[in-house]
Amino acid sequence: MSEAGFPLSREVVDRIIKGQRIDMDRVNIREMAKVVKVAEEELGVEYIRMEIGIPGLPLSSIASQAEAEIFEEGKGSEYPPLEGTDRLRKATSRFVKMFLNVDVPWQYCVATNGAMQGGFVSQAIAGELHPDRKTILYIDPSFPVNRLQARFLGLHVDSVDLFDYRGDNLVSAIEERFRRGDVGGLLWSTPNNPSWVVLTDGETRGIGELLDRYEVIGIEDLAYICMDFRHDYSKPGQPPYPPCVGHYAENFIILLSGSKAFNYAGQRIGVSAVSPALAEKRYPNLAHRFGSDLVGEAYMKGAMYPMTAGVAQSSQNGLAALMEKACDGEYDFVGQVREYAGRAKHMKKTMLSSGFSLVYDNDLGKPLADGFYFTVRYNGLTAGDLLREMLCYGLSAIPLSVAGSKSTDGIRICVSKITPDLMEGFDYRVRRFHEDHSVAPANT
Repeated sequence: MSEAGFPLSREVVDRIIKGQRIDMDRVNIREMAKVVKVAEEELGVEYIRMEIGIPGLPLSSIASQAEAEIFEEGKGSEYPPLEGTDRLRKATSRFVKMFLNVDVPWQYCVATNGAMQGGFVSQAIAGELHPDRKTILYIDPSFPVNRLQARFLGLHVDSVDLFDYRGDNLVSAIEERFRRGDVGGLLWSTPNNPSWVVLTDGETRGIGELLDRYEVIGIEDLAYICMDFRHDYSKPGQPPYPPCVGHYAENFIILLSGSKAFNYAGQRIGVSAVSPALAEKRYPNLAHRFGSDLVGEAYMKGAMYPMTAGVAQSSQNGLAALMEKACDGEYDFVGQVREYAGRAKHMKKTMLSSGFSLVYDNDLGKPLADGFYFTVRYNGLTAGDLLREMLCYGLSAIPLSVAGSKSTDGIRICVSKITPDLMEGFDYRVRRFHEDHSVAPANT
């Protein structure tokens, strides 16, 4: 990758942004990807892509071989079971026990087309539990598409921001919001996308107690399960285990994804593990929309069935095989994705030594883990101006505003596609950017 010719033409970059009708302070992942695609074509430069969270590691042959088995057995012509194959559901139940120490019988595990679909269905259920509770509360910053889902469902959204609240203050802020009586669901990810903040066991315990006290569904997105590399969560069935709401609550749904932990994004495969106590509860308000007042039945048959009528058998078989091998200690998925920690550590060091600073900068006074994402700001620039300037140096990212953050100057950096061969180019571009902007912010 050639590193000559930076900065790139600001006139061309501005024309591309204007042509795409993009608000750089609110640009989303797909919009930024389109800007980069056009810029690469017009400027003849390969960009260092930090805007989109695509896995940057290969898929294990365990999955591809298991997928092939489905076709070899002639099952490609058969519809999958609505709730998921028995193999995947049983593998999920075992996986949740071995890596989270949470008991969810296999009958309460549901195959989904990625954790994103699990989030959609979970929010739909949470928004219909009670006739007067139409708000989904987010622990922000958060995955931007979850908000789009809630709005698509006609639900209201609100948030508490990890920048403002941690520890007991976070639990208190959530309870204060619950007291208004309009919240049906609470959604969060840990490690957090995009800040990589990890909720502590104490925070998770407090949240779990509130969920049951106020009869709110907790939707815990564990797309990055076991990826807090400050701890060794790689040994199946052995402590330590990651903090998880399933240790402390009845009203929870855990979202698992094949995408990040297993590098299995292309097949859109995930699983929802629904608390058995929650699944067996009845709420009359569910019946009018989902055909049943029983939470588990509404989830599986009232929502999943009309949406997709099931998930591809081949990808279910692939994820089941990966989970089984992980539980048997024959596939170290945590060790594989630990590569991201090394990338993040290097990239943080370069950016912090080049005038950038972290936005979400600690975990209750402790350094953040290195992982899939981190968040930065630069020298008083707004997020939009910073992103525009970075485009002139062949660098891309997204603003924190689209993740629900209150920050107006922060951006999210994703490390997944920055392979070792790109690090030298990354270092050069970031340092060149700083050389050109260290005296004063760019004239935008």
